[in-house]
Amino acid sequence: MPPVGYRWYNAVNILAHGRKWCDANDYRLIGKLYEVDAACVEDVHWDNLLEHRPGNVCRKRWDQMVCHIGHQGSKPFSEQVDTLAKRYCPDLAKTREAWDNKPVV
Repeated sequence: MPPVGYRWYNAVNILAHGRKWCDANDYRLIGKLYEVDAACVEDVHWDNLLEHRPGNVCRKRWDQMVCHIGHQGSKPFSEQVDTLAKRYCPDLAKTREAWDNKPVV
């Protein structure tokens, strides 16, 4: 059985610098946004969030994620981050990365 949100994730997946954006990156992105505790999306320094991804790619991914959270998309930025943090618990980033790198048998 695929992980929770698998179909949604594949529907909005993007490529960045020739590397596929894996769901572990979603966990890291949400974790960093949660740490930043910005009041609005404009207050986020996107280039400083993920060291291996440029800011414009992180921002594009954020916009895609918000489009798929339903009525929460119209909520304030901090509530959007909270909603996605509950969905993508940042503490699980390493676990998700191990899952993403698991060989297919």
